[in-house]
Amino acid sequence: MTHSNFSKKFKLAGILIILLVIGHIATLQARQFRQIIPIVSPQAPTSNLPVGAVPVNQVTQLDRGLVESSLRKVLDQWNKAGMAETLTKEFYDSSRLMDAMDTIVPRDAKLRLQSIQGIQTLQQYVVPGSDGERGEMVSVVSATARTQLEFEQPGTGFIKRPGINEFILEISTAAPP
Repeated sequence: MTHSNFSKKFKLAGILIILLVIGHIATLQARQFRQIIPIVSPQAPTSNLPVGAVPVNQVTQLDRGLVESSLRKVLDQWNKAGMAETLTKEFYDSSRLMDAMDTIVPRDAKLRLQSIQGIQTLQQYVVPGSDGERGEMVSVVSATARTQLEFEQPGTGFIKRPGINEFILEISTAAPP
């Protein structure tokens, strides 16, 4: 091997090493541009409360029987085709839900509550009464329930479809003194 061939190979190796180092440094510098920028959100805890409502200082869990009773009322309305009256005005896309229930769910279908797996109070606030009345405490509660949809299908017979659903309930009780 001649001196000039060795010199050319050494220069090529040196250039490759320099390019690798520059590439590595470039990726390190590119990492600096990937910063986590938090999404701006309201700082006040009252941002999504109704007008005049006051958040409670200490959230209290509701009685399991009260939540179960409320959930059974919702399921009863579902079974009687009165679900539209049960939904709040703030329920997102209620007309789409009602259309789906009319077109997809069999007419004789009943939704049965098998068990409640978990209950969690998500939000609680007090709506003051008018003219010195006591007012009410509103609790937004998540209830995870094991349910079963039951219906008769022509040619097949009785069908059971078990499922686990999360229900978000708004339960009003008398405000604490």
